[in-house]
Amino acid sequence: MQGNAFGKTVLIASAGCAVGLTLAGGYSRAGAGVIAIDRDERRNISLARLNPSRIETLRLDVLRPRQCRDFGGIWQDTPIDLLIHLQALRVPDRLGDAITSIPTLTRALAPGLRQGQGKVIFVYSGAPDDAPAEDLAYRAALGELAPLMQAEMGAHFAINALRLQKGGPTMPKSRRCASALLLAAMHLDRTGAGGTCGSVLTVCAPGD
Repeated sequence: MQGNAFGKTVLIASAGCAVGLTLAGGYSRAGAGVIAIDRDERRNISLARLNPSRIETLRLDVLRPRQCRDFGGIWQDTPIDLLIHLQALRVPDRLGDAITSIPTLTRALAPGLRQGQGKVIFVYSGAPDDAPAEDLAYRAALGELAPLMQAEMGAHFAINALRLQKGGPTMPKSRRCASALLLAAMHLDRTGAGGTCGSVLTVCAPGD
């Protein structure tokens, strides 16, 4: 894994959740420079403490389009190897806003992604069969988002999604769950541009 991530610049949006801790910690241990973005400064401090020499934090509400555009203007000349979106996990009660935020932030950071490796991953959780209709509709929309964004953004980008299976590691508590999530993200990262594009990879819970 280290050879895959060493020296990369990885941005994690809405990183202040358990999955954000898992990915920020894993990528930083593998040698990447991680920029963890969250609106809650206390959560940013927790993220930075994971690996102070490799994790920087930025307080930003990526659900606000103007803040996304301003951030993209600042980063347009800085190469970005991988952009990870966790909005759908960080604010599960605002899935409509999360769905809008993912392409908005990706477009804003497109210049930096073009200069880097152009890889984008977003993570979301599946919904139980007895979930309310609107929740099922939002989860279905998230499943369609990766191929639609891939078609819009074009060949210079590799946009994929990780779906956390029902009963899976939405909030990873065990080492096994966290390891499976990190390995899946690094698999999509490794097989990105020129490989897997516009796909949804399901990560199942232990025992599923």
